[in-house]
Amino acid sequence: MKQQQHKPSRLVVAFFHWFCHPDYREEIEGDLMERFSVYFEKYGYNKANRLFVKEVIFLFRPSIIGNIYHLTHTDTMEITNQNKRLVAILATAIAVLLVPFIAMNFTNDVNWKIFDFLVAGVLLIGTGLTLEFILRKIKTLRFRILFGIALFLVLMLIWVELAVGIFGTVIAGS
Repeated sequence: MKQQQHKPSRLVVAFFHWFCHPDYREEIEGDLMERFSVYFEKYGYNKANRLFVKEVIFLFRPSIIGNIYHLTHTDTMEITNQNKRLVAILATAIAVLLVPFIAMNFTNDVNWKIFDFLVAGVLLIGTGLTLEFILRKIKTLRFRILFGIALFLVLMLIWVELAVGIFGTVIAGS
């Protein structure tokens, strides 16, 4: 257990290995580990690990990144399509949130506070990411449609409850 404490986070080291050019990796990693040891002796494990994370993040720059091709290009179209769906989810959430934002400039009937936008954003993005999870994990079209409809109904019920308080629950502010 104590030997594990003398090593920095494996996740951060793996991130460093992922982006660092193989020609520079051994030398830079040695320097990083040496600095981690000094920080460990001086500050203890937690602060040494935080400083290690900070230094690895600061190293993430074009001059040290190796094999940039694998960071920017993928061989499978599915990954690209999944990323396009994520962008579409965020764009849709922003577009829906722009409707009341723009309407507030033209009428006094729409009066959203910043908290309303935050709650709506969390609902929309959370629903979109849940839908993305469903699309990635469920392979049959029938179950995708079924879970998608169920998710949409839950979103609509929560949205309507927050908007007008049909059920009179606590979240409606009634």
